[in-house]
Amino acid sequence: MGGVGVTGGEERADRDIGRLAAALGDPTRRRVFFAVRAAGRDQSKDDVAAAVGIDRRLAGFHLDKLVEHGFLEAEFRRDAGRAGPGAGRPPKRYRPAEAEVLVALPERHYELLASLLLRASRDRSATDPQEVLERVGHDFGFELGLAEVAAGGTAPDATPAEAIEAVVRLLSRYGFAARAETGQRLRACACPFEELAFDDPERICGLDRAIWRGMLAAFAPDATLRVATTRARGDEACVASVGEEALPTGVR
Repeated sequence: MGGVGVTGGEERADRDIGRLAAALGDPTRRRVFFAVRAAGRDQSKDDVAAAVGIDRRLAGFHLDKLVEHGFLEAEFRRDAGRAGPGAGRPPKRYRPAEAEVLVALPERHYELLASLLLRASRDRSATDPQEVLERVGHDFGFELGLAEVAAGGTAPDATPAEAIEAVVRLLSRYGFAARAETGQRLRACACPFEELAFDDPERICGLDRAIWRGMLAAFAPDATLRVATTRARGDEACVASVGEEALPTGVR
């Protein structure tokens, strides 16, 4: 980043982001992963094939790819009570890896982050990867906002207060635990990408805020959003102000 040395946290974030996109970018592989995680016990490829509704060979292919990327662990183990001559080769059984990235997050957040990262990785229109990532985030937020307007949830050209309420509703669907506050502010007490954000706030928080700005633009095109505090930088919550009022010096 601009000639500054890369920290250990940034290197870990790069690795985690890369393998998250590679491992979960395929929709069938995501379904396979979440089938294993939801099962609550080790799964064979036959178990997963039945749960997902795919051929056992395809299930095995995706399971082994998830092992390769570090999301699952596997071992050959026979079921209890099946041993001795004629029992055949023990089946390969899969379970979530202990070090699984973002292990506590709901499925939709994995899918969202993976899809946005993949969209950004395919965009070659700019030399700055962060610019591309934030444009992808803004477009995603804007699309969500337009869909809300089309569904009649919020009228276009809303007042700042109405726009904040609409943005809060959308953010809350995606795990931000958002709420509106007095003074035309919104507060988010959680982040669907939090583990990666703490390792790489520049990139992941930039994506977050771009999503927020895209949502806001769909409801109130002339409104501005300025970030006052950020959880990944040690603050209690992510707080942003909507409107034209000035914020304290140093606010990003």
